[in-house]
Amino acid sequence: MSRLSAIKPAYWISGVLLTAAVVVPLLVPTYAKKDPHLWGFPFFYWYQLLWVFLSAILVSISYRLVRAEERKRRAAQGLGDAEKEDGQ
Repeated sequence: MSRLSAIKPAYWISGVLLTAAVVVPLLVPTYAKKDPHLWGFPFFYWYQLLWVFLSAILVSISYRLVRAEERKRRAAQGLGDAEKEDGQ
């Protein structure tokens, strides 16, 4: 069994979400235009602002997926609950 196949799907999903949050805003042809306008703002501005919020959502989803997977891993190893140790 390779090490790559031992990686849980939650980590793959998180990686894809985080990659999308970083790479898509860097693809200049997706936003290098003036039209359509939204409330008087050119496409460039509201598209970039939209990705700020989308990236925050994607990072939040990734965090929750990884945190849940880590809880399962710690429980399987008998290490207890990390939140109780952190005081949360």
